[in-house]
Amino acid sequence: SSGINAEYGQKSKRQKLGDGHILLTEQLTPTILQTFRSTVAPRQILNQWLIANGFSEPSYWTVETNKIFTGYLRIDNDTFVMEGDFKNKRTAIQAVAYAYCMKNHIELRHYKTGPKTNR
Repeated sequence: SSGINAEYGQKSKRQKLGDGHILLTEQLTPTILQTFRSTVAPRQILNQWLIANGFSEPSYWTVETNKIFTGYLRIDNDTFVMEGDFKNKRTAIQAVAYAYCMKNHIELRHYKTGPKTNR
């Protein structure tokens, strides 16, 4: 099955911005951006929440244009995109995870003490 995933990953990277994607818009203050550097950042919290709620593990990627990164998030059959002037991949990916959490009312602060997934 790894062959299918490899092909699938390649295909998703070629998709263009706005090509059937769900655009997320969320105000990101410097304080919020600070939290992306913490141990439990939005991406980790979202991953735990999705798995705990029966979703498949999400995939993330970025597209770079003129040194500005756009973050993408794919959950099952939906692809979400967060536009902003992100200077690196990590911030762009945390931003799309954060925006998804906000849109879907996933509590970021309190989930840290929530259930841990057994790996």
